[in-house]
Amino acid sequence: MIKQIYAVVSSEKDKQVDWDRVRSFFLEEAVIILRTSREGSTRFTVDGFIQDFWDFYKSPAMNDSGFKEEVLRLESEVYHDIAFIAVVYEASILKSERPPQKGIDFWLLTRKDSGWKVAAVTNEIIPPGEEIPEMFEN
Repeated sequence: MIKQIYAVVSSEKDKQVDWDRVRSFFLEEAVIILRTSREGSTRFTVDGFIQDFWDFYKSPAMNDSGFKEEVLRLESEVYHDIAFIAVVYEASILKSERPPQKGIDFWLLTRKDSGWKVAAVTNEIIPPGEEIPEMFEN
């Protein structure tokens, strides 16, 4: 399910993201705290998270491009009806000279209505030249 989120928010130029599908992965009351600059993070509601992506897709940087997030490594731990998923991902603006950016997302999930839903997510950007944390080196 987590890999699907990265695929769904990725989109080629002029291809619409299915925001209702994105919303369906999350509990309505999910807590989303994402890095929004090198120094700061922002707390989002699910709708705020979707709006932030929507605004990004409408930005000048995306005029002739698309956006892709790809899971590079994933580690998970499940205990009954809860799960922790740690992901190393790479994000890039297609057709951009800017190199892809790597980051780490920590996801907390809960089982609800016979499926998994995101209860919380937070992330950190991996600075260029910095190694991926040991927990991903297996």
